Amino acid sequence: MIEIVSYKVRKREFQVENEEKFLSPYACKSNGANTTRLIEEENDEFRTPFQRDRDRILHSKAFRRLKHKRQVFFTDYGDHYRTRLTHTLEVSQLSRTVSRILGLNEDLIEAIALGHDLGHTPFGHIGEEILNAVLTGKDNLNNVINTGNIGGFKHNYQSLRVVDYLERRYDFKGLNLTSFVREGILKHTDLKKGSIFYPEFNEGGLYMEYEFSVTIEGQVVAICDEIAQRTHDLEDGIRSGFIDLGNVRELALIKRVEKQCNLPEFNKKNKEIYRNTLIRKLISLLIKDISEETIKNINKYYDKTSSGGLVFKQLVMFSPQIDREQKELDVFIDKEIINNSAINKADAKSEHIIRNLLISYLKKPLLLEDVVIKDFLNEKFGNNVELRKMSGEKVFPYIEKIKNEPKFIRLICDYIAGMTDNFALNEYSELFSV
Repeated sequence: MIEIVSYKVRKREFQVENEEKFLSPYACKSNGANTTRLIEEENDEFRTPFQRDRDRILHSKAFRRLKHKRQVFFTDYGDHYRTRLTHTLEVSQLSRTVSRILGLNEDLIEAIALGHDLGHTPFGHIGEEILNAVLTGKDNLNNVINTGNIGGFKHNYQSLRVVDYLERRYDFKGLNLTSFVREGILKHTDLKKGSIFYPEFNEGGLYMEYEFSVTIEGQVVAICDEIAQRTHDLEDGIRSGFIDLGNVRELALIKRVEKQCNLPEFNKKNKEIYRNTLIRKLISLLIKDISEETIKNINKYYDKTSSGGLVFKQLVMFSPQIDREQKELDVFIDKEIINNSAINKADAKSEHIIRNLLISYLKKPLLLEDVVIKDFLNEKFGNNVELRKMSGEKVFPYIEKIKNEPKFIRLICDYIAGMTDNFALNEYSELFSV
């Protein structure tokens, strides 16, 4: 007699039940997370709240733009250097590996990792520095503005601003993510609460009294972001020829990898194989170290510092010895790669482009497309005022009214922060080429 098996569609409840069964007790479960959204929504029929958050980030315009944003090296230096998108995917992969080792919520980790750098500017960290100088009043753009400190700019806050406010796909502003994903995105790097204050910043569910994420998943993404940056900046630096492998091999952490991880013998003929193996083994060593150190901390502190999947102590970290050695590597990368003369020349070019775009948009707001500026102008002057139809003489007083308005300056900085390198270069070319 043939046994007939009946299969059923696996809905959200099945996924939630499996989380309770198979994830570690200290993992952050998705049951109830839907109620932490800023705007009330019904649960999805098939996806858990964290799966839904991941999908919303993945389908956002801000995520797609990451593919043309510089990490360290300009993409026209070569086809194989990291961009913000490949960095983001690598952070996601490393974080998901740790998630499986520790029994964490992989959907939550993936959502945080995919969203963590959405607020990054074009041209890497130099873009962030320029916008921060403008929004803290340190750079008045050749006396074009005079607003003082209006909150500053930092990419983790901007990433949260993107998912809370700037993305427009639904009948509400932003992506309306759960608080657990929002908090992980914000706290993947330092908060600098004393110097950064953002407009329309909603602290709902962010536990701002803690500098670190209060989920272990959020802490994992933060440290895997560091691992990805160090190891992949190192690999790109070696590939570019900016740093010599001989100098890299003098670092304590690299000596440890050579000793513990059975690397091929280094010689001139196998430099590429050696480099690839070195980076792979270095990543494995760092992942193993944080996993083992985290388990020690969980066994020691979890019951005392936890509540319903939340932890109120930094538990995910390197062991003390590895921490010292990876910080030495960080200093080496900063000196040999980030502050390399070729990178500094690229940064100087990028600074010139971004500052001149800011000045142009501030002096002539109607250079901006309607989709960027229309809502602001309507809110400021009313729907009946059509500035584009006015002569230069008549429009001038309106422009003067908004030039030093913090909301308008922030709007332009939002626009530039969202640009890809290519788009910024094209905008500059259209405005300044002769």
